[in-house]
Amino acid sequence: MIARLLSSRSLLTQFLVFNLFIFIILSFFTFLYLKAIQPELISKQSNKHLRVIKNIEANLNIQKINIQKEQLKSFLIKSKFLFDEIDQIKFLDIENNLLLDSNLLDIEQGVFSRPSRIEEYTLKSTPKEEIILKNDLKQNSANSNFLRQQTQRLVDENNFAASEFVNKNLIVHTFSKILLENNETLTIIISEISNEIMLAVEERKNFVLRSALIAAIIILIFSIFLNAYIIKPIRELNVFANQASPESKKNNLGNQIEARDDEIGNLSRSLRDMTSSLYDRIDLAERFASDLTHEIRNPLASLKGASELLINTNDEVKRNKLLKIISNDVERIERLITDYSQVLKDEASQSRSVTKEFDLIPLIKSVIEDFNTDIKTLDKNISINFKNTSNLSEAKVFGVESRIEQVIANILENAVSFSPNNAEVILSIAKKNKDKEVEILVIDKGPGFDEKNVSKIFERFYSDRPDDSSVNHSGLGLNIVKNIIDSHKGSIKAYNFSKKSNSGAVIDIQLPLRK
Repeated sequence: MIARLLSSRSLLTQFLVFNLFIFIILSFFTFLYLKAIQPELISKQSNKHLRVIKNIEANLNIQKINIQKEQLKSFLIKSKFLFDEIDQIKFLDIENNLLLDSNLLDIEQGVFSRPSRIEEYTLKSTPKEEIILKNDLKQNSANSNFLRQQTQRLVDENNFAASEFVNKNLIVHTFSKILLENNETLTIIISEISNEIMLAVEERKNFVLRSALIAAIIILIFSIFLNAYIIKPIRELNVFANQASPESKKNNLGNQIEARDDEIGNLSRSLRDMTSSLYDRIDLAERFASDLTHEIRNPLASLKGASELLINTNDEVKRNKLLKIISNDVERIERLITDYSQVLKDEASQSRSVTKEFDLIPLIKSVIEDFNTDIKTLDKNISINFKNTSNLSEAKVFGVESRIEQVIANILENAVSFSPNNAEVILSIAKKNKDKEVEILVIDKGPGFDEKNVSKIFERFYSDRPDDSSVNHSGLGLNIVKNIIDSHKGSIKAYNFSKKSNSGAVIDIQLPLRK
């Protein structure tokens, strides 16, 4: 039952059941503790009586007193200082016959009774109640069935304690059988009204009850706090996650939850951002698929038309021209599919990549060195030069090193492809915006951008190239570059090096520096 409740889906139920289980265990051990208190206190009271009995035995041996009623009576009167802490003492012979009972002696009032005990017992005592209390031990002496039953144990035990209730008063009796030096055996019974034991037990019980009540109140308050401040927000997060959809991706969890500075607030903001990012990716994939379909439709239409004409023509020149069109259209479709597949792989790789702090300068130098030894660069006799404008010793940024390397490589590849033979490509780096950002410029000597279409160069499938090279480029390169820079919280823009002649292209990248 408890295991089933502990496995409940409700955190509050699990918390309450667990506390109830702990409460039951504590209650069991508390019950055992309370049961052991009274015997323990009675044992302590009896040990005090045994010390008195040891003193009596020593004094009887010193004074060489015989076990006779008159001598014991004289001993009690002369040695009353030994009995200041007890209420009654009895002497029995070896056959358990009563020799002397202090409550039946006509001796000085107050020797074996303590009026102060009556005041301690209750503040509302009436004279009648006081008389009853003083007479409890006398009544017990008159009706000694309890003591007669207990004395039978002296056959097997020399010392033991027993207790009984008389008129709602607890009386502790200590029985002890001693052997005097004159070889006479004497049984001594010391009795004392010990209501303080009951008061102590009651006090401990009240303390336990008060503690249990306080603990229950604390658990109740904590449960209310747990439900209102932790479980309820988590339940709302769960509802938000279950109801999240592309139509509701802009919905917020609530200002109260998102405004919190603790782990719940962080979790809600992370869940909101994660959900928004997820559906942004879904929207991006849908738009990308739509654009890809649109881009493939044109070469497919051309391919279909050329293939139909090819069937119906016998002119060798026209056939060769149509075959070339078909070949170009196939290559175009293949390029689009290949690049689209690569984009999907890059996005998946980026989501799994580990971000870290790295230095841009050695990364850029490594990419430039690779391009300066590339066959395409060597065939066109193009040199790529690096300029450290701000004389930076390092330029550390935080992100995915391989993705930034891909950005530099894509931009240099475009610069080399657009540059004329024997030209120079310059890659410079400098600090900007009060040393908060690093700026990377890639400048080529190519024809530059069409001023009317500069804003479109980062769009998917856009390509502004000569017709003979369009089949080798899908128009995804700069779009990929922009997505990577955006994911690193940077910016990228393009403009012409010379606005008058629209010559020379400049790609301007800015990334936040790591301090």
